[in-house]
This record gives sequence, C-alpha cells and structure tokens, in this order.
Amino acid sequence: MTPLRIAIPKGRLQTPSLALLEEAGLPIPGTEDLASRALRVNRAGFEWIFVRDADVPVYIQHGAADIGIAGADQLEEQRADVHQPFDLPFGQCRLMLIGKEPGAGPVAGRRSTIATKYPQLAKSRLGSRASLAEIVTLQGSVELALVLGLADYIVDLVETGSTIRANRLEPLELLMNICPRVAVNRESFRFKRTAVREVLDRLQTVLASPKQRVEIGGAR
Repeated sequence: MTPLRIAIPKGRLQTPSLALLEEAGLPIPGTEDLASRALRVNRAGFEWIFVRDADVPVYIQHGAADIGIAGADQLEEQRADVHQPFDLPFGQCRLMLIGKEPGAGPVAGRRSTIATKYPQLAKSRLGSRASLAEIVTLQGSVELALVLGLADYIVDLVETGSTIRANRLEPLELLMNICPRVAVNRESFRFKRTAVREVLDRLQTVLASPKQRVEIGGAR
C-alpha cells in the first residue's frame, strides 16, 4: 500500500504540528530523524516530508503530498485548490495594515505604496483602497520598507507586536486573523478516503478535548 504522505511546515509551526499529530496517535518522525535534517521520513505506512510553510499548499495541490498543515495566510494568498477541513488551535497571528504613525490607512482614489509578502491578500482585504496603490512585494523584513521610506504602509503578519513596537510603527487595521489549517489534496480525499478520513477523525478527536486544546495551543 502506498504510504500516506504528510507535509509538515518547517519553522515555528513544525513543533506544535508534530505534537498534535503524535497526540492523535500517528507515528511521527523521532528525534534522530529530525536531527538528521532528512527531508523524507518513512514510518509505519506514513511518509513525512518537511518543507517551507509557503510550499505546503503547492505540494498538496499538485499531489506531491496527501495531507499537510499550512498557515491560512499561505493558503489564501496562493488561492490553493485544496480541501481545508478545519483550523488548528496554535500559531495564531494577525494580518495587519501597519503605518508610520497613528491614523487612517490608504484612501480610495489616492495613490500610495504598500509593501508586503502577501500582494493578493493586501489587494483583496483592502479592496478599493488599494485600487491606486503600488504593491511592492518583498520576501524579507517588511518593516524595513516603512523605516526607510520605501512604502507608505505595509501589510504583514503580527504575532506579539514586538517588532513593530521596536521600530516605532503603528498597527492601523486588522485585515485577517491567521491560524494553521489542515489541508488535503482533493484527489487523495477521493481515492484514499479511508486513510485520509482516519487521520482527520483522529485529529478532530484530539481537538475536541478542551484539555488538549490548551496544551497544544498554549495560553490564549
């Protein structure tokens, strides 16, 4: 039988994602596997792959992975054509419009420059206010675009707010609440339904427990 392939995002979501899957009874990679930096790990009928958060939707949509965990920001930005059965209770953050000083954000019909890693989300969430805006796409520190005058505003993720406070920037508007989501390849959901459904049912059983929601998600 072909192993069910699960995509795990590297970085801040990796540890809580694996903790959740382990609690659900899945044979996650061991400490030695993780320390080896292996990109693929086979365990008891499951194949685990470790990729960048931004790449998880791509692997799932194109069938290189059956199931994965990805941030809602990446799924929405890429408009990923995948099944998204439920959100997960950890790694929450906010997509914010941020400026140099308190006040209103972009105004419809007025030109401005907005720097962001999320051009599609910025356009859709700001709507007509972004109609005349120049959207500058960056991959690194977006806050620097405001500090150096490259942009009038930025749209970026905020978790604790420490970075924007340290740079004396101002949060102007909440555009979207972000959390990780379970994502499933549509063909896998159809043709590997029994195996996929078992994983989803196990996860939902864990998430249904208030005790486990606190342990996995942390204090909220």
